[in-house]
Order: sequence, then C-alpha cells, then structure tokens
Amino acid sequence: MSSTSTPRPRRGGAGLGPGVAGRAFTVVGRAPRSPLPWSQESVDDGLQSALADHQQLVAGQWAEAFEDLDEDVLGEVAQEARQDGQDPARAVDVFVRSLVRQLEDWKRADAVLAKALDEAALGRALPVWAADALAAEQGRLWGARQALLEAVARHHHGGPAPW
Repeated sequence: MSSTSTPRPRRGGAGLGPGVAGRAFTVVGRAPRSPLPWSQESVDDGLQSALADHQQLVAGQWAEAFEDLDEDVLGEVAQEARQDGQDPARAVDVFVRSLVRQLEDWKRADAVLAKALDEAALGRALPVWAADALAAEQGRLWGARQALLEAVARHHHGGPAPW
C-alpha cells in the first residue's frame, strides 16, 4: 500500500520569507548616520574644514594688511613719522620689515595647509576643487608679495616712467 505523506518542512536550508529578507536588507543596506572615516564624503569634509580654518587665519591676520597696500600707504607711514619727529626712512623700513615677516608667516601657514590637505585626503589624490583652492591660496600670497614689492619700488623710485 502506498501512502502519501505530507512533505515535511525543511530545517536549516530554508530561505527567509520576502518580508523578513526585505527588512534585513534595509537594516544592512541603510546608509550610516555619519560618514565612515575613510569615505569620500568624510574626506571632503576634512578637506573643507582645513581650507576654512586656513582662510579664517589668512583673513584674520594677513589679508587686511596687504589688501590696499601701495606706495601711498608707505608715504603715510613716512608722513606720520615726520609729524612725530622721527626718521621717516626708518619708520618705512620698520613697517616694510614687519610686512615681510607677515609674508613669511603666511607662507608657513600655506605649507601647513598643504600638509593638512594631504593628511585629510588619507593618501588619495586631492580632488580638483581642493587643489584649485590650494592654488588660489598660494596665489593670494603671491599677490600680497607682489603688492609689497611694487609699493616699495614706487615709494622709493616714484611711479612708472617711460623708458
């Protein structure tokens, strides 16, 4: 006599039902609440933070000193020294030397920025936007240096004259 029995449910190899599998995937596949430290988003945040800190430092300490620098500023320093009974050449020299020291500090800060960006990139190449921002910061430093050189040259030798 043949008997038919109802199939037994499998144990061990049974798959998860669609509801359970879907919930398990949403738990595992969900994006983390904060970016992982090695993710590109986290790297970008670190790069932006380093740039913002540097730009705040530059704006607070050096950018104002070089913003409107020209021969008139040096002339004003000399005029004030004359009014105070001091040597105007010495006053201009002291002022220019202080600006040169500020440029050196700014240059060191740019080197620190470059190192901070390299560290924040976690061994990856800098994204184009970060490399461009670094180049722009270095351009600002170069522009400040050029403004100082031109101001000194024009203060001592007058404005540009035809050859």
